[in-house]
Amino acid sequence: MSAQLDDETPPQPLAGVEDLQRYEKREREDVRRLLKALAAARALVSAHAVPGELPCPTAVLEVGDDDTVLIDGHAHEAVNRRLQLAHHVVCVSQLERIRIQFRLHRLRPERIDGRPAFVAPLPGAVLELQRREAYRLAIPALQPVHCRLPAEESGESRRLRVIDLSAGGLAFCCDAEESGFAPRRELGLCTLELPDAAPLHAALTVAHAGIVRARSGQREQRVGCRFGLLTAAAERAIQRYIFAAERLRSARERGVR
Repeated sequence: MSAQLDDETPPQPLAGVEDLQRYEKREREDVRRLLKALAAARALVSAHAVPGELPCPTAVLEVGDDDTVLIDGHAHEAVNRRLQLAHHVVCVSQLERIRIQFRLHRLRPERIDGRPAFVAPLPGAVLELQRREAYRLAIPALQPVHCRLPAEESGESRRLRVIDLSAGGLAFCCDAEESGFAPRRELGLCTLELPDAAPLHAALTVAHAGIVRARSGQREQRVGCRFGLLTAAAERAIQRYIFAAERLRSARERGVR
């Protein structure tokens, strides 16, 4: 029987992380446990066909004793066809506020109680990621992001290049000789400028700062910051950007345009 899915905005895959494997569960019993928990909770799963465009909602219906996974199909056959023809499908969900992500390969169509469904081999790993472990995307040059700091008493607002971004914060670069970015300093309400998106407003607090050397050999200061409380819309916008940037990177690596 199909899970009851609501109309909430589906979560997006997060990728391009540092030390991604440290959050992966690879033991067979751990993978089965997490997928069974998704099925028991009737959790919404966002399925992203790769290569592909828009995600579609699904759910884990069953984890078989033969190490297969049964997921819900879609009411539209064109969507099911896209999932079946995909190189792989990235599935993203949340379980008790923990992000769950895994890949399915070789989806085979089935009919369950007259409804479309898919069977796939058990994934080799499941990513289990708490919000505080949110990973960082190195910002690609073709999809730049900027952060505008609020004006101080002695000057105007400053627009700085963001070098990495996650749902938990960002890092930007500035002149190596600048002072004023001590840890725990509150920078106030800043504006995050994402490509093809309305400006987002978020409070920033400095987490760390240090001197790095750019590719040009020039010294510059890297400042890492934490977001204050983000609205749900702002967090979704950041996740959409991260997904789009990673999808573009993956497509370029595979030679897909």
